[in-house]
Amino acid sequence: MRGRTQDHSTPPTRARSVPAIGALMPGVLARLGLAEGVERWRAVTEWDAIAGESLARHARASRVEGDTLVVEADHSVVLYELSHRKTELLDRLRAHLGAERIRDVRLVLKR
Repeated sequence: MRGRTQDHSTPPTRARSVPAIGALMPGVLARLGLAEGVERWRAVTEWDAIAGESLARHARASRVEGDTLVVEADHSVVLYELSHRKTELLDRLRAHLGAERIRDVRLVLKR
């Protein structure tokens, strides 16, 4: 037919389902061997919720070494208190992370 032109500027749309990136990440991390490390790192990023407000004000989770969380206290008195509450901290970590991803806490005085 003369006078009629088709618009080829936009491709036809197809309904397809694309999974959200958040849904893909656990599988990708597992295939790369990083899933466990990411789960352990949650102990650092979620320290305030795990330790509680008063402890988190004076001590921070600084890093994870293997299955050990390193916590830096800003004063020797806080370090002493943490050492007496180490079992409680480990229980909180296990409850918060959902497994024994962190098996020990190493307490150090902040430099």
